Amino acid sequence: MEAKKRFVSGFNGLRTLGVFAVIFYHLYPQKIQGGFLGVVLFFVLSGYLVTDSLLREFKGTKKISPLKFWKKRMKRIYPMLLAVFLIVSPYLLFFQNNQMKGLRSNFLSSVFMVQNWWQIQQGSSYFADSAGESPFKHIYYLAIEGQFFLFWPLIVIFLVKFIRHKKHSFLLINFLAIISLILMIAQYKVGQDPTRVYYGTDTRVFSLFMGASMAFIWPLNKSHAKLNKKGQAFGRNLLLGVLALTLLLYIFMPAQSPITYYGGLWFVSLLSMLLIALVVHPGLKANRIFSNRIFDYIGSRSYGIYLWQLPVFALAAAKIINPTSWYNVIWQLLLVFALSELSYRFIESPLVAYDYSKLWPWIKTKAEDIKRERWRALPKKALAVVILVSASLLIILTSPKSPHDQQVLEAKIMEQQKALEEANLKAANARVSAPLKSIAEKYGVDPVVAERASEMKIFAVGDSVMVAGSTDLQEAFPRMTIKAVVGEQVDSGATILAENKEAVQKADAILIGLGTNGTLTIGNTNYVEKIMQEVGDKPVYWINNLMPRPWEKSNNNQLKEMAKKYPNLTIIDWHGLSENQSSWFYSDGIHPKDQGAMNYTRLILESMAKK
Repeated sequence: MEAKKRFVSGFNGLRTLGVFAVIFYHLYPQKIQGGFLGVVLFFVLSGYLVTDSLLREFKGTKKISPLKFWKKRMKRIYPMLLAVFLIVSPYLLFFQNNQMKGLRSNFLSSVFMVQNWWQIQQGSSYFADSAGESPFKHIYYLAIEGQFFLFWPLIVIFLVKFIRHKKHSFLLINFLAIISLILMIAQYKVGQDPTRVYYGTDTRVFSLFMGASMAFIWPLNKSHAKLNKKGQAFGRNLLLGVLALTLLLYIFMPAQSPITYYGGLWFVSLLSMLLIALVVHPGLKANRIFSNRIFDYIGSRSYGIYLWQLPVFALAAAKIINPTSWYNVIWQLLLVFALSELSYRFIESPLVAYDYSKLWPWIKTKAEDIKRERWRALPKKALAVVILVSASLLIILTSPKSPHDQQVLEAKIMEQQKALEEANLKAANARVSAPLKSIAEKYGVDPVVAERASEMKIFAVGDSVMVAGSTDLQEAFPRMTIKAVVGEQVDSGATILAENKEAVQKADAILIGLGTNGTLTIGNTNYVEKIMQEVGDKPVYWINNLMPRPWEKSNNNQLKEMAKKYPNLTIIDWHGLSENQSSWFYSDGIHPKDQGAMNYTRLILESMAKK
């Protein structure tokens, strides 16, 4: 008989900490830079709990049933996972059709627990919103866990039957964790988008391994010696230190920094292990600190909250201006918690407890009723659920494929992002431009325009649109310095200019390409004003936006008003030139490609270099 599990209420407090870190990261990625690390806590806690369960099963029965383990995991994971897809998909069909592309593959890869690898194959970026944020990209977490759950009970069987010694098992599992960490370090490339190592099971499984290893030496039912006052004080101080450091990393560790992938994620996993160990110890107050009704409520529903938060935030961001204003954040959070509560009561709890062995006999009985035309015997609720589920599945399975050019777009932007960062390390005089007449002919401008452009010192700040056009821009303006980053927000513009004050002072003009990723005014701060104040009297050229976003019109109108106020501000009307030119763009309608990128550069040439 399996040993009874000791209930540790503080785990719900840890789950609350993790899910709120993720929520605030998705809402405020520029401010809560390390909120994505909440997933690391989930990984470590999950590895610990499932391993402890397997070890208790072996202790009580002298065997481990992988089939029983897999059934339990499936009952826990799939009802909510399927519910989110089945509920969100009809909304996408009617209100956000651009997200329908690739929905079928997204769904099937999630069901088969390989969605993280599918996203890698698609060239998707977890960190860039180059074509509207996907409401399902966070499911990579379940895919990694699902793959871990598939092989882990078999490894535990090997450990308990052949290794036997718990300390040796602990060391062996952490050896595997170090191999995973080495793979992360080896595959991470400075200056490139880190999505491959962030999504990869091989490069992220060390967090699960580390949690799992702790179950061998620090199980839930471990008999701990009573602590004296000195021991309790040490435990309390250790908890405060670990918690404070964890929270600091949740706020300040950058998602795309080398330190994150050169050991940062491993270190956060270690901190998570310490938090769990302190909460588990019955002689410490850590469990009580993480235990209260609010934490218990949120923690028990954390799975649903995690699944619902990104669909709500992503779909709201595509439809409303200022989605992160306090009043919009409040109703979005209320919606997330309402969906989580409803799904917890009517989907998660009932279906986790449901005995699925009764399902087939029930279906056979109802099928006989249908054959005998006893329709009234069919439960109306069950019939409604079947109809709704069937309709949603039809929507998902008939959705269009992912456009190939979107994959090309994301790969190309990431490639050019790296090229930009490398180019910025070289001195301006090291850049070699093409012959001026060839450039003039290529971009359809007079040779004198190309000649003047080759002599101009331009300092440019932009987002992924500028990154997409950066190759042509640097060919036409060989002395241009481009500080453009995928996903850049307008509130970073003034900071970048301030950090490069010397280069800005030496520049003949400033080129700005911001506004794709949000409004130009955030709260009470007008960031166009801040940029203009930072630049002073120097000529500023601002490229307006063409994009299927709710803030497109307001941003472009605001730029017109600012141009009236500041005589040194010139608006480059990319919106006017490129509107209705769909062939100039990738499928997202935002990023120029091929002929579009050349016209983008031609417009900037004529605006900045034509006398």
